[in-house]
Formats: sequence, C-alpha cells, structure tokens
Amino acid sequence: MMSNLPFSPIQYQNWPLPQGVVDLFFDDAAAKRDLEQELRQLFRTWGYGELIPPTFEYADTLASEGGTQLAEDMYRFVDRDGRTLALRPDLTIPAARVVGTRLFDQPMPLRLCYTGSVFRYEAPQAGRQREFTQAGFELFGAASPEADAEVLALTAGALRLSQVEGFRIVIGQLDFVRGLLGETDASPEYLVELTNAIDRKNLADLEVLVDSLGAAGALRNALLALPRLQGGASVLDEAADFCLNEAMTAALGRLQDIHLLLDGYGLDSVVDYDLGETRGMEYYTGISFKAYAPGLGFAISSGGRYDDLVGHFGPSQPAVGCALWLDRILLVRQRQGRIGPGTRPDLVIAAADNQDCLGLMADLRRGGFQIELELSGRQGNELRQYAAERGIPRSAVCAGDGQVTLYIGETEKNLGIDEVLRETEAW
Repeated sequence: MMSNLPFSPIQYQNWPLPQGVVDLFFDDAAAKRDLEQELRQLFRTWGYGELIPPTFEYADTLASEGGTQLAEDMYRFVDRDGRTLALRPDLTIPAARVVGTRLFDQPMPLRLCYTGSVFRYEAPQAGRQREFTQAGFELFGAASPEADAEVLALTAGALRLSQVEGFRIVIGQLDFVRGLLGETDASPEYLVELTNAIDRKNLADLEVLVDSLGAAGALRNALLALPRLQGGASVLDEAADFCLNEAMTAALGRLQDIHLLLDGYGLDSVVDYDLGETRGMEYYTGISFKAYAPGLGFAISSGGRYDDLVGHFGPSQPAVGCALWLDRILLVRQRQGRIGPGTRPDLVIAAADNQDCLGLMADLRRGGFQIELELSGRQGNELRQYAAERGIPRSAVCAGDGQVTLYIGETEKNLGIDEVLRETEAW
C-alpha cells in the first residue's frame, strides 16, 4: 500500500543529537535569553562594554596559558588549508587576546563583558553539557584590591539578579599557598601530589606526604593547617599564625584588604574564605573564587586574578574576571522553584479581516503585551478551549463592526475596541 504522506515515514524517527548538546525551546529558551539580556544590562551599569569574539580560532591561541586540562578538552578541527582550529573552550582567553593585540593602547582600566556558547569535550553533567553558555566580565589594567573587590561584588550582584537563593562565594588566595610551598624543597611532581591532597581536604594523605617530605616544626604545622583554614573572616586572623615569609604575609594582607572592601559592599554574609584552595595554580596569580548554591554539588560561577595572561598576546596587563555558567544557574532556579513567566501570550484573538481589529492588535503589542492571532477559524467555545490548553489566560473574537467579545476564564465581556484598551490596564 502506498503512503499518502508527502515525505518518507523515516522522518518520524527520533533523530539523536551528539552527546553533550541539547535543544532548548519555548519557556526554556525564553528563560535563557531573558537571563542573558538581564546580565548584559547589569554589566553595562558597572561600566563594562560588550565583546563578541569569534566562535572558533587557531587552536594554539585558545590553548595559550589556559592550563593542560583546558587544552585537552578543546574541540579541534583542520580547515582546508591544513591549519588546526578549535571551538572556544572559554571566553576569558579571547578577551585577553583582544586586549593584548587590539586594545592595548586604550586608557586603562578596561572593562569587557560577554555572553556566549563555549565548547569542551568533557563528560556531560547536570547543568553543563559539551556546549554550554558563559556570561562573564573581565577587568584589565588594574592590580589593586579594589579591582578584585569590584569583580567579586559584581559576581554577587549577578547571582542576586539571577534569583539564586542562598549562594555563597568562596575565595582562595593562591599566592598564600605558593608562598608556603616555596618553603619546601619538593620536586614539581611531589608538589602536584601535595596540592591535590590539600585541595581534597584529605588530612590522612596530607600528613603522610608532609612527613615523607621531612617537613617539621612551623612548616609542618602550616602545611597541615591549610585544609582547615576555611570559613568566615575569622579564618584570616587564624591564618596569620602560619605566615612563614613575606610572600604569605603580603598575600594574606591583600585578602584582608579585599574583605574590608567586600564588607563595604554589604557582602560579608555571602562570602567565605578557603586558604587551602589550590585549583587553578597554573592559571591564577592571586585570588581565585567559586560560587555555590544549595543543593548543587558543583560551582555555578568561578573567577580570579590572572595577571600573566594578557602578556602572552601583547603588552602585559593585570587582569581579574569572572565567568557565570548560565546552564547551571538555570538548573538551580528550577530546583528552587523559581520559574520565569514563560512565553505564553497574554491574549489569543480571532480578528476579522478588519483594519480596526488589526490595529487593536498592533496597539496591544506596542503596549508590551504578547498577542497571538488565531489563524485556524476557531470561534467561541472552541477558541476558549484552545486558549485553556495553551495556558493563555484570555481569548477574544473581534467582529467586523468594531465589537470584541473577550473571554477571561468563565467570564464573557462584550466591549468596543477602545474599551478593550482600557481593560488592559488591569492585566
């Protein structure tokens, strides 16, 4: 028997997507776009100008100073000229490239912000696929604690704007850790094991490594104290007892300066400190931080100071910045029951072929309402049922004589076009 379908039945199959990418549509797509727009506007109010870098660049450029893991996770491909390209794995490196090669002669400090997809070939996990969205901002040309505090304060502002309840920002100071590790004579390989144990807060493994290193006295005490130097501002006072050199003292002093500034921003209640944070030591040059939300076991934002990156592309500039992972933020909002208004129209209207009816729709849209034109001939109860199934709160039939029958739930109103416009004041 011949099929009457205008296309092959094979088109009904569920065509799979590659692992690590997703389709977003309707409410999910609207929530993401709305959040991107709100964050862009927030960044602008702090003086950050938008950057839109290319989606792919030369692989060597994107691998610059980003760390071994980031280089391994890049999606690489070869163009027709045999050059190796890669999809951008983050947006900080392109921003640093632009500053180092094109904006180095601009007055400093320079503030840039961005939103866009990034790509990493890693195991997909909740809130982050192999293609995910970053929104972030970078502050170039300022080395002061005030610059660090600004980035941390804007991070908190972005999370509040995103309606993330109960978030915490955990701040580390890698110069403090480097200063302590500089007191040891451990090999680079041994330092990797040591820092991993510190980062995991594994006291048993750390003690074995410290003892096998032969560390004793104040050095041993300081190394073993790192995993527990975490918590509120009192940790900074406690850490002062373990400073063994000027580098550690200076790093801790800078962190105390930042704390005072954050207190001025009113952020003391959302900030913690972790002086045993060692992740990112090959990238960050001062503070590093991550933001967490209740019920999610991984960060929703991260950032820090990276003074060595811009100099890889051009004249050296101090820099500090933050990236927010929007997919994870949206997941948190969903779990916290914070669902956006969605994309459902305010009104579906069956309009006669009449200029007054079409003009009414135009007026309503200019007023900010979402209006859907009924195109399938539905009238009366059939139109009301359609609106109910779609979750549209109102439906209307506009007659050619300028009269409108408006349905709101079980209520029916017969109004003139001008009366409809007045009615919308209560919507």
